Amino acid sequence: MAKFRHHQKPPGSELHDHADQRRAAMDKRQELLSRMAQSNAVRQAAPLPAKEVVPERVARDIDGYMEALARQPFHQLGQPAIAEITPAYAQLVRSAAQVASDGSTQVVMPWPPVRVSSSAIAGLLTIAAVGSADAEQVEVQGSWEAGRHRADRVRAIVFPYARSTHAQARQVQVGRHTLGEVNFEHVKRYLQDSGDAAKDFHQVMARVRKLTGRASDGRNYAEFEHPILDEIVPHAAPRGDRSSNSTLLWRTRSKTDIATQRRSGDADHPAKADFFLYTMRGESRIGVDLRAIKDSPDLLILDLTRTARNRLGWDWVGKAIEMVSCLRQVHPTTGILAIADDPWTYRTACFDILGTKLPGRNGKVIPSSGHVTYSETAEIVRSAATGASTFEGGDSIDVDGFFGDAGRGIEAVRHLANSLAERGDPNGATTARSLIATVRRTASLPGSLAELSRFLETETSTAAADDLLSVYRVNADLADLSDPRSLASQVDAPDGALETARNLMRSFDGATPMTTLLESVIPSALRSSSKSVFVFRSDLVAEFAANRLGVANPKLGPRIESEFVRFGGERVLRAVSELPAAARNQFKRVVIVAPTRTAILTTLSQPWLPGHVTVLADADTLAFAARDAERLADEIDLAPLAARLRSFAAKSSKRVEEIGRHVVRFEMPTDDVDFPNGSVIDLSGGRGERNLVEIDLKNGQRIIARRNTEIVLRDDGAATTTFVERAASQVKEGDEVCVIGHGFVERARTLVNIQRTAAQEIRDYHELIAERFAAIPELSTTSKLRALVATMGDTTVTPERARYWIDLDDEIEKPLHDVVPHAPQDEATFMRFTGALGIGERMAANFWRWAVVAQRSHRVRFGNVFHDAFRGILTDPHAAMASNRDHTDQIRILRSMAEEHVAIVDKVRGYTAS
Repeated sequence: MAKFRHHQKPPGSELHDHADQRRAAMDKRQELLSRMAQSNAVRQAAPLPAKEVVPERVARDIDGYMEALARQPFHQLGQPAIAEITPAYAQLVRSAAQVASDGSTQVVMPWPPVRVSSSAIAGLLTIAAVGSADAEQVEVQGSWEAGRHRADRVRAIVFPYARSTHAQARQVQVGRHTLGEVNFEHVKRYLQDSGDAAKDFHQVMARVRKLTGRASDGRNYAEFEHPILDEIVPHAAPRGDRSSNSTLLWRTRSKTDIATQRRSGDADHPAKADFFLYTMRGESRIGVDLRAIKDSPDLLILDLTRTARNRLGWDWVGKAIEMVSCLRQVHPTTGILAIADDPWTYRTACFDILGTKLPGRNGKVIPSSGHVTYSETAEIVRSAATGASTFEGGDSIDVDGFFGDAGRGIEAVRHLANSLAERGDPNGATTARSLIATVRRTASLPGSLAELSRFLETETSTAAADDLLSVYRVNADLADLSDPRSLASQVDAPDGALETARNLMRSFDGATPMTTLLESVIPSALRSSSKSVFVFRSDLVAEFAANRLGVANPKLGPRIESEFVRFGGERVLRAVSELPAAARNQFKRVVIVAPTRTAILTTLSQPWLPGHVTVLADADTLAFAARDAERLADEIDLAPLAARLRSFAAKSSKRVEEIGRHVVRFEMPTDDVDFPNGSVIDLSGGRGERNLVEIDLKNGQRIIARRNTEIVLRDDGAATTTFVERAASQVKEGDEVCVIGHGFVERARTLVNIQRTAAQEIRDYHELIAERFAAIPELSTTSKLRALVATMGDTTVTPERARYWIDLDDEIEKPLHDVVPHAPQDEATFMRFTGALGIGERMAANFWRWAVVAQRSHRVRFGNVFHDAFRGILTDPHAAMASNRDHTDQIRILRSMAEEHVAIVDKVRGYTAS
């Protein structure tokens, strides 16, 4: 037998063996302690790293900045009239000066949204800093003259940058006399020494006093009499090459003889200049570019307007947070000015991007400070004679909308988009959100897709129509998301959101919810003695609406021709507001059709509106717009505008609650339900202890419901009869309730005879099954059954079990009311069975609803089933008609009939049932 090696021997158990083991352990411990002591000694002997020196910030005279800016004249390009900075840009400059002074963060939102120029902010801040420098006496050739102390530096970063940020600044000229005099006073300080980059800057800017408008070709041009705002501050990326139009006075030097001046060029150098704008694009390497800037900049201009967000992509929040985080690591003292252009972005910037989270797992976020300033004009400067904004009109605001299939389908795709984003597929999430936008855009058309296609082919050409219809196509997005290799196809497998979207778009070929919603408001405009304006998303959609509505309303065409009724895109309302007061005041009504969330708030923020405003949109848009309107009203400092926004928010929120979130299906198996007859309508359902509400009606009937059960009420405040829904706990005495009781249901069944339809459908199902089974190429019934079961691939299904499903001779011969379905009783087996017989999924799903679900023998005896069935038809009729176009007449009759089943609430009480 082989001998044990040393490492294979078991430890000894004798007394001396234990002593050896303790001694070995002590030796190892001493060795470890010795190593730790040596390591500590080396660490203590090493010199401590130099503590980073954070430069102290010099407090800036903010009021002095604004006073200096107010003293500086401006001009619109080529215009001799003196202009002043608009209030929106004045607030932007003030906030920029504040964050540059103390290193803080601020969010500013000009409202209504305007195109903000980061280059203009840097230029105006530089003018303010130079003009606010303290005066001093300077000795010049033996005499004392007025000079100035050194101005505060202005070195800013703009992110994300694009060349278009300079466009507005190039339309503003800076008065040469004041600008030149101020800078010449700074030049006097350097007459006794060689100077630096600041001297180079002031020397160049002092030369603008000599401008006369004479260009290099010898002619005089008004646009060359003054420098433009964009050339006041040089700009370039922290790394890499720069463009030729990025230096100080680049335009003036290229067009006039000022280029002959001798200078050092330090004012254009990114590392030396006192006044400079660093540009960082959205795709820049943020950390590398920030480290390339050696001296800490004074502020970061974080552009979060819509155009800038598009540059950053869908994950613009993540990109903005990355920029802020890197800036805090590399240049911790730099202030941040974020610019937003809608309430949601404004709140996101305040909390998610610039907010400060308190320590702790559940620490709350302290938002950054923010300002909302009213911007009546989109320009940087305005006429000096312009007064304060006054608001007129918008006294009455009405809101209406729809939910239905379109809303539920959008919710399903939104859930898919969020799931893809959480699982790390941003491209798939972007595609899903693009699909949502297309579905919403199509649902908001004033007619069906087929009608729009015919209209475009008539008015244009087939090729042009094909191009114009491309924004209403979802095939490409659906193909990308349905690709078996994509994550979306796997995530969507259980829910079927993509198939729902596909079916929705097919239904829009017949009708859209906005179709009937718009039709309901046209008659009031035709009957009115005052003028009306209808605002659509584009002029094309407006023309389509006028063409389609003119067929059913012959008076509409002549009224449009006489401009008594105006149809147009977003500009039509502004055109009316610019008319003389006597002419525009003839317009008493404006109907805003299918606007976006931002378009609603922008329209409500116009100084002039007709007295009556109606907004028609889907329920989601109304809900989001109401939320943003409430937030905007809290932030804006104009009381008339805030009151208008709050009025819309209240009306919109109320209407969204009244519409509900129903999906109306005429296939509902109401023959499966027995409605209890009698004077008590029990909508409580379920069992066990619960809080209930009892509503006594003056006609002797009584409704019992849960506190949150939605009750249908008639709204007499509307111009036409409207049904709304309200929680039972909110019903009060005097309300008019639509009583969906036994009498209502019996009359409704004559309009929507679902029982007869279901029975006929099962007869059709049996005939099709018999036909498909007979077509199986086998000789005997048994062999056909074996082939059918093998094709199904379900081991739980035997030929004997499947025989019942094809034994249909007796059922085909029975009277219609006695027909009993011979079919699998679970949906998965049913779909495999019909699939094995070659029946498509869509037809099989329809047969499942009618043939199995609608014909089952059990009976549900709770009135809330019927109540829910008809509630959506009454409160959201436009979505119901869009989804059930063949039943439009029945829906209208049903709503008229509902008025006969209205009772006044006599008493309401709450109680607890056990």
